[in-house]
Amino acid sequence: MRNLEPPFELNFEGNAVFISEHELEGKRVFYIDFKDQRKPLVITVGLGLRKEKFWTSVPQGRQAEAQQIGKLIADYIRAQKK
Repeated sequence: MRNLEPPFELNFEGNAVFISEHELEGKRVFYIDFKDQRKPLVITVGLGLRKEKFWTSVPQGRQAEAQQIGKLIADYIRAQKK
């Protein structure tokens, strides 16, 4: 089993967001806590019909934020691995 990322902070739209990784039913999910008026967001990586990966919100409905923040998370994790 792989280790979960420790909680971290990123800048999103000029504001700090706090991110923690969790495992839920064997799936990797990220909990995003906004420090403005927005409600927290949970995102994960989904698989499309052609097996392409994409970021999605849980529950669905906040796809734009999921895709934007998901890219930031992926970039952050890749940078930590170097």
